[in-house]
Amino acid sequence: MNPNIKKYLIYSLGFLLAAAYIFLESQNRGDLTIYLNASRDLFKGDDIFVNTYFDGYHYFYSVLFAILVYPLSFLPMWVYNSLWITLNIFLVYRIFLIIKNLLPLHDFSKKHLMFLRVCGFLFALRFIHENIHAMQITIIIMYLALQGLQFVFANKYISGGALIALGINIKLLPIVLVPYLLYRGFFKGAIFTIAFYFLYMFIPALVIGWDHNQQLLATWGHLINPLNSNHVLDTEERSFHGLSTLLSTLLVKNVPDKHALTIPRNIADISIEHLNLILNIVRLILIAFTLYFLRSAPFKKPVTFYQRFREVSYILMLIPLIFPHQQHYAFLFVCPAFVFCIHYLIRNRNELKTNFKKTISFMLILIYLICNLKLLLGEFNEYYEHFKILTYAAILLVIVLAFCEPKEKESVSATA
Repeated sequence: MNPNIKKYLIYSLGFLLAAAYIFLESQNRGDLTIYLNASRDLFKGDDIFVNTYFDGYHYFYSVLFAILVYPLSFLPMWVYNSLWITLNIFLVYRIFLIIKNLLPLHDFSKKHLMFLRVCGFLFALRFIHENIHAMQITIIIMYLALQGLQFVFANKYISGGALIALGINIKLLPIVLVPYLLYRGFFKGAIFTIAFYFLYMFIPALVIGWDHNQQLLATWGHLINPLNSNHVLDTEERSFHGLSTLLSTLLVKNVPDKHALTIPRNIADISIEHLNLILNIVRLILIAFTLYFLRSAPFKKPVTFYQRFREVSYILMLIPLIFPHQQHYAFLFVCPAFVFCIHYLIRNRNELKTNFKKTISFMLILIYLICNLKLLLGEFNEYYEHFKILTYAAILLVIVLAFCEPKEKESVSATA
């Protein structure tokens, strides 16, 4: 068959599958409808952080985001859902392209490149689908973080800072990148990120008025305050994961989880005060463990692309672990770390000891299975959610990433 015809057929099939997927998913009412209802209420003068939507859900995102999505509220549900899904699919493509650009792939064969892409996509597939199915914002946040970092690394500080700041403004999660930029000496990137963040906080006043914006900022701050008791016992929904949820289910006997199975999962029964103390200690340990990956004094830029991607992967992986109130789809942030570990095995296949390669490969397969059991064997999903297995997978990936030590002699300079 003519290669051009074959390529045309493959692209045509991909387009048809994507169109069918978009059509099917666009019929569902997801979180985007909550965003748009909050957006409508915003322009009515309501406090969108006090109001609840559908089954008592709060709107947790920024005032600016509510303004940005307002035009979609004039469209039928299937239209705005289709536009949202299309945007997310395009940004998934962009995320994989950015990862490709941030990793050193100059000496990879076509076979190894294809293997890396397939492994990365298969691992991320569950999280991509769940974000799209729920009409969530995680893909957009991850794109803004990665694209912003890529711009900063290329000395495009204004563009990079504007994108990272927008991600932080919409949902606080990418704020972990600011101390990283400061530590690595990207001072202009950090300064522009902070400046744009404050700009985004007050831009809505031009649309809704200063007093209304100030009122909303106050109630939003109270709603997302991590010191709130419901962010310690983080078990309001069965699909919550992360350290706060895992430690709550392990260390407190009767947590407020109406979907919990009768199977015991706690190994202790401590007070909320002690739980909060232990939770913050574990968070601090994971944050401090960042220094293991940085491996240099402050204000020195990473020596290689390889080293830089590894430390960024770890910092992104911290997001679903240390922040409260994280759903399963937030674990999309662990995908760069998984891709790095596969890349490490391929790149160093001839130098690594056989037993080490087998151990790391086994652990990565185990992590993949744990993260994708819902897709592979969804019949038992209530058990996976009950025991919070996603968090165990992320912790195991932290261990694997720590063992995947870059070999400087094989890496391309990050200043090249």
